[in-house]
Order: sequence, then structure tokens, then C-alpha cells
Amino acid sequence: MPTTIKALEKYLHKELNVDGFNDYCPNGIQVLGRGQIKRVMTGVSASQELMKAAIAWQADLLLVHHGILWDRDSRVVTGSYKKRLQLLLANDLNLMAYHLPLDAHPVFGNNAQIISKLDLVQSAPFGRYKGGTISFCGNTSQTVTMDDFAKKVKKCFAGSPLTLAFGPKKIKKVAICSGGAPELIREAKEEGADLFITGEAAEFVYHYAKEEKINFIAAGHHRTEIFGVKALGEHISEKFAVEHKFQNIANPI
Repeated sequence: MPTTIKALEKYLHKELNVDGFNDYCPNGIQVLGRGQIKRVMTGVSASQELMKAAIAWQADLLLVHHGILWDRDSRVVTGSYKKRLQLLLANDLNLMAYHLPLDAHPVFGNNAQIISKLDLVQSAPFGRYKGGTISFCGNTSQTVTMDDFAKKVKKCFAGSPLTLAFGPKKIKKVAICSGGAPELIREAKEEGADLFITGEAAEFVYHYAKEEKINFIAAGHHRTEIFGVKALGEHISEKFAVEHKFQNIANPI
């Protein structure tokens, strides 16, 4: 039997501890469509291209990390925002989004998934945000060179990361925060990390990393946030016996 959108949201609300985050977007249903859910498509960002892929696949739910409702955005329905709403409403397609709760989840979260894929162990909370943490740092199972680990990171994210090798030549402790969090390089240094990995860089990072002697890798905002929503979709598929498809709409940023 298919599940309902309301039952699925109730489950994810608890599983992802939505009430534990003060986010700047609504987490959960952003646009309500049909009630029964048989097919779930997941992706990183709710673009028109991703929506069209979900419609073509006849998905009942599009589940993303970056939705279409943000506190900083205008409430005027116009432009590409209007076109996104038209696609969803005309096709009775549900849109659900989970932002910080999906970054932080200890199993399905972007950061936990990265920790696992890079074979890091002994993970500990990292990434202070409004009284809590949203990420993790971990250790390599044995000391490796920065060059070798950078190659592993490049393979993991299938892109061309920006690498600043200003820190130790051999690394052990790695701090991670997916998406756009270059400012957390300071916390990484405080925690004694040899390397900080995030999605995006900022101008100040170059000199900070060089002067403080810490390695830094910006692997791409999009590429560092692929794993969480994909893992969550696979979990939903198993738990609720629904079809799942992850659709990667490439984004070089």
C-alpha cells in the first residue's frame, strides 16, 4: 500500500529532528500535491529542470535539500519562482525540503555521509550553529599525506576541488561541513584539524589558511550535498515500500 504525504512528513519530522533547528526556511512540505505517494524523486535543489524530470518520471513527491521557500526571498510570485510553482501545481506534485536537519543527521546527513565515504573514524560534533552543531570531524584510520587525501577527496566528489595545501604535509584530523561554510575554517583550526573540507571558498580563506597553517578544500556546494538527500530517499524507499530515484542535475558551483 502506498503511504500518504502527511504520514511521510510526520515520520521525517521526527527522524530528522526538525524541531531542533532554527532554520531560515520551512522544513517539510513546501507545496502540497496529491495525497498518496508511490514514487519519490530526490535531488539537491528544486530547479525547474529537476521538477520536469520528476514529472516525466511520474513522481508523486519531489524531495530536495534546497527548496523554493527562503526567509530572505521576496514574497512576490514572479519570474522563475512563479514558473516553479506552476510546474508543481499543474502536476499536483508534492515538494518537500529538508535543509539544516539533513546536513546534521548522524546517518542520512550530508556530513555523516561524507565522513563515511572518506573512511574517517571517531567522528565528533563540529560546526557550531545557534547553540548546536550541524556537522562532524573525524580521523583517518592512519596518518596519510595531504596529497594522497586530496586525491581521495577529488575522487569522492567527482569534480575539481579548490585545494589550499598550507597545513601539515601529513594529516590525521579532518573537519567537514557541507555546502557554503568557509567561515568554519576558524573552528576547524580551534579543534586542531589538519584539514577543513567544505563546499565553497571565500576570499579571506586563502590568507587565513596560509597564516594559520591549515589545509583547506572547497569541493563544491552542490557536490558536497548530493549524498544526504540520496541516502534519505533510499531509506524512505525501504521503509515505506515506495519507488525511489535520485536525479542529479549537475551544478559546477
